[in-house]
Amino acid sequence: MSDDIVTKLVDFGFTINQAKVYLSIVQSGRTRVGRISKNTQLHRQDIYKLLPKLEKMGLITKTIDKPFMIEAIPFQKALENVILKEREKANKKITYLERNLREMVDALQNQPELKEEARFTLLSTDEAIKNKCKFIFKKPRKQFFLMTSPENIVKPGLHYYNDLFRYIADNKAKLRIVLISTDGKEAVKQVADKLASKNATVHVKFLQKTVNKNFQIIDNQEAWVATQQKTEQGYPCILWTNDSNVVDVYRDYFKKVWNDPMAKTVYRNESREYIPQLSDETLKPNPVIA
Repeated sequence: MSDDIVTKLVDFGFTINQAKVYLSIVQSGRTRVGRISKNTQLHRQDIYKLLPKLEKMGLITKTIDKPFMIEAIPFQKALENVILKEREKANKKITYLERNLREMVDALQNQPELKEEARFTLLSTDEAIKNKCKFIFKKPRKQFFLMTSPENIVKPGLHYYNDLFRYIADNKAKLRIVLISTDGKEAVKQVADKLASKNATVHVKFLQKTVNKNFQIIDNQEAWVATQQKTEQGYPCILWTNDSNVVDVYRDYFKKVWNDPMAKTVYRNESREYIPQLSDETLKPNPVIA
């Protein structure tokens, strides 16, 4: 008897003894309990106890004569039916969980709104950063200020810039980026041209040197700041905060760099209403709670 097949049958929900009995029936064709007992080294009484379960699973049939004969349903068809039942069970479970999730979300949304306190969160794992990034695009956002490098934008793996540019285009939001790079202006321009959508309101500037070079401000209400600490995949851990004092510091720093005479435009799309200069009026917080 193949131990490998027995192990695989266990993955289908069989116990080890059920798998042994079923495999013996499959390999023997029409057979009797005595022969199964000989093949599996299991006692007859144990086999009699296992057969009803295999019948219920739709895997075998028994004759009505005595002593009865046992026959397996065609192997592939029988196990395909097992897979189908597991899929139906899983779909029912998912439907149940989704319904419960909707009900819980509705219940929580109907709770009195509480004033959000200032929070600081260190996103120190790749999964935590991914999940937080996904959350960005589930709420209405209007304005993104981003300071980073071309390498961070085009690096494969853990980044969300493709989703960001798509969101900007689909939701009529505005994106202003300062790209910090020692490369020449034309090289940086090529990166911006590849990423920016013609349907998005995006303005990209280029600067060769600055103190802080990896952070973003969203709607003037939350800051994402890259730290020196690294995740398992080698990406910067992120400090997220909605503390207004910290957000103001980074917002004002972005404003200073943006308006620096050395910061040169490498890409600009003004297909919608666009404010070319960052002013105090531009930087007023939007009525969106992060």
